[in-house]
Amino acid sequence: MRVLLSATAALGLVFSASAASAQDTDDSWTGFYAGGQLGYGWQPRDGDEVVNFDRNLDGTFGDPFVNFQPNALGRGGMCGGAPTSAVPGTGCSKDNDSTTWKLHAGYDYQFGFGEVGGFVAGVVVEYGKSYLYDNVTAFSTTPAVYKMQATLKSDGSIRARGGYAFGTGTLAYGTVGLAYGKITNSFSTSNTVNNNAVQNAKKNATGLVWGGGLEQKIGKFSIG
Repeated sequence: MRVLLSATAALGLVFSASAASAQDTDDSWTGFYAGGQLGYGWQPRDGDEVVNFDRNLDGTFGDPFVNFQPNALGRGGMCGGAPTSAVPGTGCSKDNDSTTWKLHAGYDYQFGFGEVGGFVAGVVVEYGKSYLYDNVTAFSTTPAVYKMQATLKSDGSIRARGGYAFGTGTLAYGTVGLAYGKITNSFSTSNTVNNNAVQNAKKNATGLVWGGGLEQKIGKFSIG
């Protein structure tokens, strides 16, 4: 059995699609494998994020709310990020970028002989943590500030992958599958008059993940 060592970087809240391999013989990619990866995740620019309102509780967001429109006194408005004060003029801090780690295991099957090369198909299951969070802030003209935060607590995926193994021990592959994430939502405000509560504080999100890469065998290990 081979062990994969991988270093990756993920963009935004997209789940990274990493290389994976570990086989029972040196020449063939056929077999079970397990491995891990360590990387760093960056979030895309989100300065244009806004808060939408459902004032009549009909389930449709986008109702106008004059209290959050910028005025001549420099109050009101929105920004992507966490507030630095109760007024928008001081701006908002950038959302968090952070390290990521994942563990994965799976199975590959190679069509053909390892020393000659051939097509490879398999499946991989992955789980890890990214330590990323995303904020959006609304400023009212009262003035008051309202911050909403979504934190990605953990994420994982189950994916198919396929590619071509060369006689040099190099595998070029693509991968696609279902990804999920456990998200925690929180809310804070400088408004001490009104009562506020968070609905769906914890939720699961699902989506499609795809990617590709190169993987190289080095003895009983592979790196990619």
